[in-house]
Amino acid sequence: MKRLLFLFIILNILLIPNVLAKQGHMKLLAVKESENGYEGGIADLYLEIKPGSGRVFLETFPLTKTDTQMSTRFAKAIACDTLEMECDDIDFFYTITADSAIIAGPSAGASIGVLTAAMLENLDLNEDYAITGTINSGGLIGPVGGLKAKVEAAKKAGLKKVFIPSGEIVARVDNSTTDLKNLSRQLDIEIIEVPTLSEAVREFTGKEIKQKFKDIEISDEYASTMKSLAKDLCDRSSKLKAETKSLEYPVNVSALKENAQNLTSKGRGAFEKQAFYPSASYCFGANVEYSTLMLLSRNMTKEQATEEAKKINMSIADFRGKVEGQERKTITDLEAYIVVNERLAEAEEYATQALELLNSTNRTERAARILAYASERVNSAYSWAAFLGKNGKAFNLNKDVLKKSCQSKISEADERKQYVELYFPNSLENVKKGLEKANKELEKENYELCLSSASRAKADVDIVLGIFGVDSEQYQNIVDRKLDIVKNNIARQASKGIFPILGYSYYEYANSLKGSDIYSALLYSEYALELGTLDIYFKESNGKRKSIRIDYKLAGLFLGGVAAGFAAALFIKRKGKRIRGNNKLKNKKRN
Repeated sequence: MKRLLFLFIILNILLIPNVLAKQGHMKLLAVKESENGYEGGIADLYLEIKPGSGRVFLETFPLTKTDTQMSTRFAKAIACDTLEMECDDIDFFYTITADSAIIAGPSAGASIGVLTAAMLENLDLNEDYAITGTINSGGLIGPVGGLKAKVEAAKKAGLKKVFIPSGEIVARVDNSTTDLKNLSRQLDIEIIEVPTLSEAVREFTGKEIKQKFKDIEISDEYASTMKSLAKDLCDRSSKLKAETKSLEYPVNVSALKENAQNLTSKGRGAFEKQAFYPSASYCFGANVEYSTLMLLSRNMTKEQATEEAKKINMSIADFRGKVEGQERKTITDLEAYIVVNERLAEAEEYATQALELLNSTNRTERAARILAYASERVNSAYSWAAFLGKNGKAFNLNKDVLKKSCQSKISEADERKQYVELYFPNSLENVKKGLEKANKELEKENYELCLSSASRAKADVDIVLGIFGVDSEQYQNIVDRKLDIVKNNIARQASKGIFPILGYSYYEYANSLKGSDIYSALLYSEYALELGTLDIYFKESNGKRKSIRIDYKLAGLFLGGVAAGFAAALFIKRKGKRIRGNNKLKNKKRN
């Protein structure tokens, strides 16, 4: 009997992890290939979470036509970040099943994000609903293809509501525009636009999960440093302008002078509005023009220009050595290091171009322009280095962690590239170049630059996805929506002691461009999204981890069962004793 009791207790202890495990399910909208092209399909998405070590598993039956692994990992990370929850002590087991091979990939991101967030919060999902969309940095739900076919498949499966990315209610289908509101009426199914993961979770569960931050609290350190950086660059513009006033030139430079003056004025105007990054950007452009004028006035020989290029390369090598020696602990350190090294790398590339040009031709005028850009890039790197060593939350930024983050970003960008190429073959040359650059930096173990290049490549493909099937009249709304999300993200980051200088700088710049250059504003708002939440790839130094949230009702039932089992075992044991006692008494009477 003791053995029986012992075995009972051991079995219950072994079952505890399975009791703490939780399972969830939702319908997944997808498309699949057919003889007539792509048609809508329905798959089943399952998730089981249990105590573990932060691992993510994905099984698909049958295999999906596009890789979905990185989208799954990224959606999980975004869900945990949205909930402000560390998920390093939880294992995630995802399963996608369908009748035939589907195209999932990034378009499954929104569904995976919603299911993950709901399970981590112990929320019940309405399984009569479905959602389609990518999941992007900051929790933004981005456009996908095949919407009409997906809605038709949802209706056929008996679903009541379909949530789609904001801006896609009027979608492009086969080079024509389709108003999904009409389709909603024809099929008698609700189609609702939703912009973010948190709002999607609210629609599915009835609970708001995300705290709102109204204003970005810019640290005094950042504000004073960025102001100083912009002031330095704009003061240099004034200095160079004065020096070029009385110079004589061997060629017509009126266009250079006019452009330099326009950029200087824009820089000063942005500075007065306290838009310091745009100010710095405009004044840098002016400085390149003025420096070109300075070099042209010297009417350099080929030998003099060659010597100038060599001086620039020497200054790059010297400064790079100093930057490498500084410890990097915060996200601000990481992004400042990226900015500085990108500028030094760009300066080195241009100085090398100038040397190659001078070695093959006598075009010293063209070389002067290239050398001026390289020289001003070095000066810009000096200014940005002031951000190194600022206060902030410390993270583990060792080589192994940086390498892993870089590889993850490359995989995320590549997965999205594959998805877009299904609809627009051979349309992503910039993304391919960005990924090639990221992989080269990975091979050279320049993991910070690899992370930056891969992030920009992902942002570039997300721009294509972001306007995927969206009418151009909606571009302004897309930019505004992205900037609102970036603002919210940066405010949340700042409240945690993190200040992403690149994310905020691009946020400022996109804001300054949205009224005059909507396409550039789209680009920089996407960069702001992608580079504003890099902390999800890194662990905090001495950070505390949150445990999986227990379903106390289920745990109570389990413990009640254990107690009942234990009591039953004691009862059986006592009954056994009484039976044995009675048997002994009977035997004595017989004797």
